[in-house]
Amino acid sequence: MKLFQQLLVAPAALGLLATGANAAELNINGVSDYAASADQVTSVTQFSDVYPTDWAYQALANLVETYGCVAGYPNGTFRGNRAMTRYEAAALLNACLDRVTEVTDELRRLMAEFETELAILKGRVDGLEARVGELEATQFSTTTKLKAK
Repeated sequence: MKLFQQLLVAPAALGLLATGANAAELNINGVSDYAASADQVTSVTQFSDVYPTDWAYQALANLVETYGCVAGYPNGTFRGNRAMTRYEAAALLNACLDRVTEVTDELRRLMAEFETELAILKGRVDGLEARVGELEATQFSTTTKLKAK
């Protein structure tokens, strides 16, 4: 077995051999199962128990609309007035991190796709900034008085 593979297997083996290890701590698939079973929403208004006057409304709206990573319960509620389990927190964090990674990957792809156009635009902007700088340096004074003969 290669060193890299051993490093991947070692934490799992140590966790299985740990005395008194809690099965819930070792079951990482539970988080993924929970996240898959949760109902993703596309607008915070889909939650029947979240109102614009709630203190966390704007934060939820931002997460839902920007990243689409907030899930509710099957009955259309968010249940923001109760404590969150560790599984729910892990599922929410995992969904948001996955979505942010997708957005980052998409931005990288778009930057690579439009690399030449971005370089052309950068050159044009640099040229315009140089011309503006030159015009500002040689700008005619508005307080100068001219006398004609």
